[in-house]
Amino acid sequence: MSIGIVIPVWNLWEKMTLPCLKSLAAYTNITEIHLYLIDNASTDETAIHAESMGQNLFGKDHFTYIKNSENMGFAIACNQGAKEAQKDGHEFILFLNNDTIVTENWLLPLIKALDNPRVGMVGPLLVYPDTYLVQHCGVVFNPFREVRHLYHFFPHTHTKVNVLRKHKLITGAVLLCRTKDFFECGMFYDGYKNGMEDLDFCCIFLQKGFIHQVVPKSLVIHYESQTPGRLQGDILNKNIQLFHQRNTISLDAHLYYAQDGYLPAITKDYNFYVRLPEEKRKEFNKKMVRNYSDRLCLKLLNQEPFWHDGYRFIINSMLKQKNIQNAMGYCEFALAQCTSIENLVVFKNVVSQLKNITMAENILKNIDMQIEKIETRKEIKKQKLQAYWQGTEWYDKFLATLNLDTGEFGDY
Repeated sequence: MSIGIVIPVWNLWEKMTLPCLKSLAAYTNITEIHLYLIDNASTDETAIHAESMGQNLFGKDHFTYIKNSENMGFAIACNQGAKEAQKDGHEFILFLNNDTIVTENWLLPLIKALDNPRVGMVGPLLVYPDTYLVQHCGVVFNPFREVRHLYHFFPHTHTKVNVLRKHKLITGAVLLCRTKDFFECGMFYDGYKNGMEDLDFCCIFLQKGFIHQVVPKSLVIHYESQTPGRLQGDILNKNIQLFHQRNTISLDAHLYYAQDGYLPAITKDYNFYVRLPEEKRKEFNKKMVRNYSDRLCLKLLNQEPFWHDGYRFIINSMLKQKNIQNAMGYCEFALAQCTSIENLVVFKNVVSQLKNITMAENILKNIDMQIEKIETRKEIKKQKLQAYWQGTEWYDKFLATLNLDTGEFGDY
């Protein structure tokens, strides 16, 4: 078994690339790998230190540094490294972002997953630093054809997170495949601007009859989107438009959640979110009404992050305690699970109680912009829901959930 690990980099030597390399050296069997660091014309210390540090950590026989004279972009750099790995005869190629930190026993579960010939590409469970909340355990498209990460911000130990599933799409932050499959599928398409290349390539694999998997037993920390300008609106929108021009992908987020016993729903602002079944929601709410404590509330939210009333309970409790910073934090978690005008209004109420007037004004301005954006897009999204779903059983199901978005805790 031999693995060529391809790491495209552009700057961020001290902040990202060096810690990434050190984690690889600490938690990987160096005899089984060869690193190909593709430098897209970095202007920081990457060009000075990368080659010598790489050779010190992995040995000259297991590390190759390639410096491009200009920034070729993610896809070309990855393809460049893959060609080197193929030339050196590696059975597998692993693409790795430099804003990652691998952990103990991260690689073997990924290799094992490819024992299944139907699996084309695999990736680890990606978590945020410090919190270890889920950043990625599969990519889905919601009912409005928007890209979302499955179980985003869930605890990484959650039972729903640790299910080995079949996926159409997975992220390319850490992506392992067989070398022969990579080249038979045509390599990464280089028409994107540092985004969507991975999802596009997943679609090519799907056309060849493969499925993809996220392997929860493999855990990698991901700082996410560290490349400057990558998520700028115009660039992101162009990438999304190109993706849909090149690919037809089914809208599947609701299916994953429904299969797991949750209720896929639409807010009255026409945003997709996920709820607990009403019986379980009311069961949790009764516990809070009868015997509230912050500890119990947080325990239940950790157990079920789709329990939206729980965020309101803990926010109200923090406000009573004059703990505005914590209340703001829980507002952000609530918005991460359900982006709605109602939750933004709650956030405004919390922020308005900040003693730092300048900070409050800046945050409130941003919240107002988000509210305006939701209001502006409401009719468009309503039309999208009708266009994509009318005539299907899910259309009536989605419309029925509009009535559930009342913001009230329910009757007991």
